[in-house]
Amino acid sequence: MVDAIHKCTYVETRDVRFLHAFQKLIDHEAGTRMQRYVTNPQAIHETIDGETIIIDLSTGTYFSLLGAAPTIWNALAAGATTGELIAAVEQAYATDAVDVGSDVESFLRMLEGDQLIATTSDDGAASAADSASGAAKRLPYVQPKLEKYTDMQDIIMLDPVHEVDSRGWPHAAEAQAS
Repeated sequence: MVDAIHKCTYVETRDVRFLHAFQKLIDHEAGTRMQRYVTNPQAIHETIDGETIIIDLSTGTYFSLLGAAPTIWNALAAGATTGELIAAVEQAYATDAVDVGSDVESFLRMLEGDQLIATTSDDGAASAADSASGAAKRLPYVQPKLEKYTDMQDIIMLDPVHEVDSRGWPHAAEAQAS
């Protein structure tokens, strides 16, 4: 359809305005689908039995990812673009008649809101996103869900893993002179 717009040679003035507006929409959509994110380096994660747990070591908050969320998070951590995240969900789940794109983008906004991810200008020429064969049996689709827990912040913040230098655990930070 985009090629057809570019090949138009003669149109009436009102059609030109429509085509320019439509082209802007297409360009915006393409830009959105090519967006990459980076995960918060202070957020550690583990997936167990289809549920991903994320702990933000800087705040002590932990999160549970359910439904299609673990698939999205793991692809995010591997460097996938928004379009690749959508494709990963569509490949893993039976998503007939579901607007996966809006679910993924809504979930990304939630992750950004909790500072678990941030946009990056890195175009990441090659994505490390999972490209497993589509022949595997697809699971029933369940919207991505992010659950936030703050009940253990004090305990998590007491963990000595926080007292490290820039190399991370297990390299202890040097004691500060008083």
